[in-house]
Amino acid sequence: MIRVKLEKSRSRSGKHAVRALALLVSEKGDVMEPRPRMTNRAKPLYRKGEAYEAFYNVPDGWYLVYVWLVRNLRGHIKGYIEVYDGEGRLLYRAVYRRLKLRRSMGDPRYAWVVRRVAEYLKLPIKRVNLGDTRGGD
Repeated sequence: MIRVKLEKSRSRSGKHAVRALALLVSEKGDVMEPRPRMTNRAKPLYRKGEAYEAFYNVPDGWYLVYVWLVRNLRGHIKGYIEVYDGEGRLLYRAVYRRLKLRRSMGDPRYAWVVRRVAEYLKLPIKRVNLGDTRGGD
């Protein structure tokens, strides 16, 4: 069982906001938003909004992808995308800053999962360096 913090909150002024979510990606490339096994309330990063600590069971042949993004005063978005296997091991991590998606750690074989999630979330991307053979977009 994997534990992650799901969050949707914003600052009092509304100038900063954070969004954290979990997605399941199959080996075929299907993306779905899973239902957690159970949740506990957690303290959000910003004042307005809510956060939960959620627990997930990952089926065989699927990956749990944790996405954490924050938007600042100018509307710039940055954060990271992590890929976990069914046993809760971190397989791959990519950072997203200045419209660039870059490998941070992990095996480049899992870069396709991050690409698939970025497509699903419609993240604006100008440059990609995920360490796989596909190269930049």
